[in-house]
This record gives sequence, C-alpha cells and structure tokens, in this order.
Amino acid sequence: MAPDAEDCETVRLNVEQVPVHHGRRILPDGPPPASAWTENEEERPGDNTNSPGENRRLLPTSELPAKHKSRLQAGLTLGVHNKYPQITKTPKGFVKSKFEKRKDKLIALLKPPYFIVSMIILLEVIHISLSDDFRAILEWSPRAWWREPWRLFTYGCLHASHAHLALNALVALAVGWPLEREQGPWRVILLWAGGVAAGALGAGALQPRVHVVGASAAVYALLTAHIANVCLRYGHIALWWFRPLSVLVLGTSELCWSLVRAAPWDAPAAAWAAHILGAAVGLPLAFIVFTGENNKKAYVVACRVVSGALLLAGLLVAIVYYGWCSDNDHT
Repeated sequence: MAPDAEDCETVRLNVEQVPVHHGRRILPDGPPPASAWTENEEERPGDNTNSPGENRRLLPTSELPAKHKSRLQAGLTLGVHNKYPQITKTPKGFVKSKFEKRKDKLIALLKPPYFIVSMIILLEVIHISLSDDFRAILEWSPRAWWREPWRLFTYGCLHASHAHLALNALVALAVGWPLEREQGPWRVILLWAGGVAAGALGAGALQPRVHVVGASAAVYALLTAHIANVCLRYGHIALWWFRPLSVLVLGTSELCWSLVRAAPWDAPAAAWAAHILGAAVGLPLAFIVFTGENNKKAYVVACRVVSGALLLAGLLVAIVYYGWCSDNDHT
C-alpha cells in the first residue's frame, strides 16, 4: 500500500540538500584526492617509507633529471618526465659547417712565417746599410774565425749583390713558410743556425781561399728538412709527394748552376761547399729537432738514431780538422 503524500514529502525534505549552480552539480567538500608520489620527493628524518626509492626504480637511471633544490619545483610526476625528457644544449662551435672548416684551413694556410719574414727584413737592412769595412768583420774567413767566432753565423747575413739576396730571400720564403707553419719558429731557427754553421765549416775545409757570404747554406738546410718533415708527418699533411720532388728539382738546378759558375770564363767562385754541407746537415738535424705524429714509429726512431750518429761524427771531424790538421793561422 503506497504511503500518503504527506509521508513522501517528509522523506524528500530529510534528504541531504545538494546545491546546484546553473544546472551543474557541485560536489560537496571532502578530503583531497590522493596524489601520486613524485620522483623528486625528498626523504625526511624519521620517515620509514621507501617511496622515493621505489619511484626512482621505475625509471632508467640514465634519464633521471637533476634534483630540484626547491620543493615548489618538485611537481613533475612520472608521466610528465617520460613525455618531456631533459634536453641538453650543444656547445656553440662544437659542430662546424663546411664553410667554417674551409675558412679555418685557409687562415692556417695563410699564417705568416714570422721568423722567415723577420730574417728577410734583417738581411735587407744589413745589405743596404753596412759599409765595406764592417762587412769585412762579419764575413766568413777560415783564418780568423777561431779568434772571432761570431763569423761562423754572421756571414749568413751578408750577400754579394742584390740578385744574390733576392734569390735567397725568395727561396727561403718558399721553403721556410710551410716548415715554420707546421713546426714552429724555434725549430726553424735551430735549423737555420745549424745550416749556416755547417756551410761555413764545410767551405773552410773544402774551399779555404773563398770568403763565403750569403744564407744559401741555411736555405738548403730548410730545403732538405722537408724530407724529414714528410717522414715525421706522413699521412697528416697534404701533397706530401710534392716536397721531395721540389728538393730533387732545386738540387739538380743548383748542381747545374755550380758547374756553370765553375767554368773558366766565370771569374767569381761559387761557394758550392757551403751549399752541399748545408743541405747535408739539414736532413739529419731536422730528424733531431722536428716533431710529428709518427714520432714513435720504428723507422722514425731508427732515422733519429742514425742522424744523431752522423751529426756527432761530423762534429768530431770538424774539431779534428780545424784543431790539428788545418794549416790556418789561429794565432
């Protein structure tokens, strides 16, 4: 039997009233829903739960982001981390374009040889400004260098004519530019000094009556040093075959020029001994002084041992000759 209308109205009034706003039901206030554990949750003293460790084990260890210092920033859940991984910026200039690589290579190629250029300027100044009396003190003379040892090197700053100076300067710039760019100025300075000294000692022994001037011995030392440079840096320099070929061509031309200068119709004598000794010393001295990517290879080590033995033997021969066998006046 259905209840009367009065009882039904009473029941509807006793039901909890739910507010309605613009036709939408508003849920009653209650406890906040449980939130998922975050990855950056910090452990507090006295906390016996292992929730941070459990949540971290759900992610790969290699992709974990850095821990935030502030708790206000610790709001990323596991799903957010997977969707937005950490992005690392590539340092500027790490990957160069082809244009930048070609530009750097061109700048390195056009880097001026400071020692060679400075030496050419010094030779020009000395050739123009010095008087004949002062030149006589600097030129090489086998009979005077024991008392005046600076002649062993200073004769290389003097030249017989403008053409002689121009030729030596041009060849020195051509063969010395790549050497100084690849080996540095100090190694080229040592090679230059060794070639000048060897040329003077060789000329004093083989051509004792010739007063030698010019930097031809140093230039030929730089020329033959390219062979040692190719051996030390083989596989790391471009056009390596061109350098030994240039040595062969210039050496042949020098030999032909020396034969022409030695003809009876040509009065001035050429200092061929200085050229030969300078070229002969340039190769072993470069193996000792120069460096490269093939330093530890067996053939380079063997060449350095042989070069050191040859230089030591040549130095002993020069000491013996100029100390006891030479008839020069050393007093």
